[in-house]
Amino acid sequence: MNNRIIKKSIFAKLTGYSLIIMAISAGFSLGFVFPKIFNERQLYIAQINIAKNEFLYKWMLIGLVVVLLLDILVSYSLYKYFKSDNKKLALLSGILRMLYSLLFGIAILYLSKNITQYNNTIVIENYYLFQKIWSIGLIVFGIHLLLISVLMKLHKVIPRILWYLMIIAGMSYILIHLLKTVFPHLPELGNLLNLILGLPMALAELCLAIWLIVKGGKGDRKI
Repeated sequence: MNNRIIKKSIFAKLTGYSLIIMAISAGFSLGFVFPKIFNERQLYIAQINIAKNEFLYKWMLIGLVVVLLLDILVSYSLYKYFKSDNKKLALLSGILRMLYSLLFGIAILYLSKNITQYNNTIVIENYYLFQKIWSIGLIVFGIHLLLISVLMKLHKVIPRILWYLMIIAGMSYILIHLLKTVFPHLPELGNLLNLILGLPMALAELCLAIWLIVKGGKGDRKI
């Protein structure tokens, strides 16, 4: 097999499997543990929840760090995979994802401070700082996804439905988290949009991951 195709296959599978592991880890940390600790209607017992579930809380943080590290890896592997389609656009998308990763990492630091914190007021402050910084990061992430959708289109062999889905996901992230950042007093609207647009947001990268694993290494484009 052509060495360039082999390299392309490696980056395709590396990206695909990383995205799937990220989805599993994020599902555990943010979908399972996080709501157990931070209930918007019961934030007054957040510190108590952490104390009662300290072991689980630490595993949540480990899961978030795994997501962060894989995000950094995917920033590079997606660039390598798509750079033959448009090097400048691929580089810009990679830089934006790295910027998102930086913001996500800072946000995680605030959650990590809660392990040794016994003042519930400060625990809540750290929670809100995590949400605020992460929301800003997700706006950047949404722009990154829009650029990836363009690269998917330029790639030619990726099914149209997948890059359409990526466009919807990118626009959804930007819209929802702009609302959360600029209009924090309208949480109901943000939650409603999140409920409506949650499925394409969740499916976009997961579908790309599956395609990359199954089909991504095939073709004759240079890496």
